[in-house]
Amino acid sequence: MNPTAYDILTVQWRSTCRILFGQELGELKEFEYYLKPAAIGQTVISSISGKPAWVASDHYSKKAKFFDYENELSEFVKISSKPLDINQIKDTDSLVQSLKERFVYSGNKVLGNSKYIEHSDAVVDSTGVLNSSIVEKSKYVAYGYLAREVENYFGSMSSGQSSHIVRCFYNNTLKRCFECCTTIGTSDSYFCYNLLQCTDCLFSFNLRGKRYHVANVELEKSQYLKLKTKLLVEISDELKKKKKLDYSIMDLMNNA
Repeated sequence: MNPTAYDILTVQWRSTCRILFGQELGELKEFEYYLKPAAIGQTVISSISGKPAWVASDHYSKKAKFFDYENELSEFVKISSKPLDINQIKDTDSLVQSLKERFVYSGNKVLGNSKYIEHSDAVVDSTGVLNSSIVEKSKYVAYGYLAREVENYFGSMSSGQSSHIVRCFYNNTLKRCFECCTTIGTSDSYFCYNLLQCTDCLFSFNLRGKRYHVANVELEKSQYLKLKTKLLVEISDELKKKKKLDYSIMDLMNNA
């Protein structure tokens, strides 16, 4: 039996949690509520089949019509290629109205060399994508938006060339990060904002080329690792219990 996108992603989710927290936190589906806010888009109903499809925006007109690009393209081409009735082209108003009725948006667009894609739109040359939009040249993306050249990317948005990240927003070239925002070239960091070329930072802001910082305070490596272990156990325990946290880097940033 062939694996589903969820089967593949739940393996990667467990692996990512072990890397970030030193332990597994639970099944991927248990964290849907916590991760899905990053997945911009909406479920729509195909005007051809009546089945649901995912589109990469939530700003379409309420009158818009849709079809499933992955499964209904040939049927859509057949329907849309039918010539108009002679009475529909007798004047400009009737012609415009008739053409407006032909405009249909597509959802579930999966292009290039892609496989194991489910409930996602605008996916190109990617593997293992679930409930995500605008994903290119990536592997293992769930509840994500605007991802390019990423791997093991969960509940994140606009974070390119990154790997093993969870709930990170507006970043680039991150590795092994959790709840980071507007950060570049940084690794092994948690709850950080506006860092550049840093590693091993916790709850820190506006740092450049730093390491072993907690709340912008530099610590000895041994002190840092001891405190990091304690804080990550507390965070992990809450995640396992609630399947979410009651705070986020976005909350900290917006309330600063």
